[in-house]
Amino acid sequence: MERQKQLIHSYAKDKGYDKIQILSDVGSGLNEKRRGFLKLLEMVTERKVSRVIIVYEDRLTRFGFETLRKMFQAFGTEIEVINSGEKTPQEELVEDLITVVSHFAGKLYGMRSHKYEEVVEGVRKLLSV
Repeated sequence: MERQKQLIHSYAKDKGYDKIQILSDVGSGLNEKRRGFLKLLEMVTERKVSRVIIVYEDRLTRFGFETLRKMFQAFGTEIEVINSGEKTPQEELVEDLITVVSHFAGKLYGMRSHKYEEVVEGVRKLLSV
């Protein structure tokens, strides 16, 4: 996460954006209750932010990115993605499947459980074939 923050700071400086605020969450892009994500939605709907810079689309939300982009645009906020288009469709699909399985395995077994690790690792191995 620190590397992503540094990348955003460097990107903003290179673009000449002088005042930035970093919001971050530790958690899945599937979780719509992340504190930073909710704060961002509040800032956008209150028109307190004109630009959102993210490293990858899935850092903001795992699914529904284009819908979120349109909603932000309606409030005058632009989303800039630093690393867009670097993944193949197959890589994106594999990441999405692993994310979905991880999310539900975490809910079922707990994020720190041995069973959670087994399930997620099994899916990773299965999808890497």
